[in-house]
Amino acid sequence: MLETACTVGFYGFMRCGEFTVLNANQFDSSVNLCIGDIIFHKDMIVLKLKQSKTDPFRKGIDIPHKVQNQICPYKILIKYFQIRKNLIPNLPSDPFFISQNSIALERNYFINCIKHVLSLCGFNPDHYNGHSLHIGAATTAGKAHIEDHLVKVLGHWSSDSYCRYIRVSSSSIKYAQDLSGKF
Repeated sequence: MLETACTVGFYGFMRCGEFTVLNANQFDSSVNLCIGDIIFHKDMIVLKLKQSKTDPFRKGIDIPHKVQNQICPYKILIKYFQIRKNLIPNLPSDPFFISQNSIALERNYFINCIKHVLSLCGFNPDHYNGHSLHIGAATTAGKAHIEDHLVKVLGHWSSDSYCRYIRVSSSSIKYAQDLSGKF
């Protein structure tokens, strides 16, 4: 579950609140991500978010995940779905991401799991939070020179606020300064 949530969250430029709930008892299938919101195609899976922070009219957002070579959200989603299907009955209105005790994935549980894994890997967990996947995806897209308007669309931003999320390293700033000195 953790691998799938992180991979899907990162590649989908998702905010933690788009695939978790504050409290499992408050899971609402009309608002939260359900099994029925995952549409499987031959070479693609589409997550249908019913609502998002930047979707004020609640039209919904489709987040496609196509087959990729290295880290593949498609393959990871298929694997998780198979495991998830064998755990408990799967109704279309059931939460897609569930914790070990088969309840809807809670935001704090997810963030604590991520921080624990990061700590085990030698990273400072205090530097990460519920927006880290969203920020990391934007930063990675920026480093990959993906055009700004595409980063905005991929991250479902309705304004230019996505620029605040892109983290720029000091070596990148120095490189840009060196280039600007050559004009």
